[in-house]
Amino acid sequence: IESSAVGWSELVFVCSKCMKRQDREDLRGEIKHALKHAGRRELRVVACGCLDLCPKNGVTLARGRDLAIKPPLLRVIGEDDRMQDIVDWLLDER
Repeated sequence: IESSAVGWSELVFVCSKCMKRQDREDLRGEIKHALKHAGRRELRVVACGCLDLCPKNGVTLARGRDLAIKPPLLRVIGEDDRMQDIVDWLLDER
């Protein structure tokens, strides 16, 4: 098995099932665009399978580092959440 260096330092997971159910399939792209606009290319935004939170009016999102803690920390992005607030949370270094 070979290892290789990559140009990013953290993964951001966006539930594809939530995006489809909320008719927000473009949310992943919107987050990627906002991070690029903020000059932050070290975060990789990926769609993933169900994260088993299944909010009725939102999309589940998780940072890779938040999945490493017990219990894992997931976030729900609502329809009214501003993209800038989402980016600020993703870039929070804590």
